[in-house]
Amino acid sequence: MCANDYSADDIGWGLLLHRGEVANAYLWRSGRLRGYCVLIYLGAPHVAEPTDLSDADAYWRDTLGLGRALTAFYKPVKLNVSTLGNVVPHLHSHICPRYASDTDPAPGGPLPWDVLDNGRQDEAQLLADAAALRELLEAA
Repeated sequence: MCANDYSADDIGWGLLLHRGEVANAYLWRSGRLRGYCVLIYLGAPHVAEPTDLSDADAYWRDTLGLGRALTAFYKPVKLNVSTLGNVVPHLHSHICPRYASDTDPAPGGPLPWDVLDNGRQDEAQLLADAAALRELLEAA
């Protein structure tokens, strides 16, 4: 994760939505959950844990700003915010809208990794969603 070119608007895995105070927000291509985003910390020095941040408030402002935009656009029942780093020890958070039980891939339970990792989003829908989310994030 540290070696990626975060100056690009498309990092392969996802489309840039917003350059925040200390983190970039991306709408993820992988998986089968519409609105799945990843927020990646870009500050220096490298950190793996939010507890290592000298200014944790900036990271959480970026996280909450993305969450507000996702809530306004997708109207989810709930947002899951996961800051894990078990596989990739670089501070990043997965923000996953959760929907009504008839449309959620794992109603009432945790999202299985294959829902987030296997398959790809429809590219036309992804591009349209990214444009709408960028407007919301820029207006905030």
